[in-house]
Amino acid sequence: MKKKTKVHEECGHNEENNNSVYMFHNIKNNIHLFINADDFEDAIVQFDLCNFSNRKEWRIFLETGQQPA
Repeated sequence: MKKKTKVHEECGHNEENNNSVYMFHNIKNNIHLFINADDFEDAIVQFDLCNFSNRKEWRIFLETGQQPA
């Protein structure tokens, strides 16, 4: 028996997909951009699609499930 997955109409993503929040941070201009990605490789692909100039100015961070209080 196949498990039926729910798909959000407005964005088309899978409800059961456990993606993570990544932050692209430009250290020179102090810009923070947040994205959802399935894994680090997916985050890198999305970063590359942005085609940012001065790639050395950017850092990528991951939000973990266990944040300090």
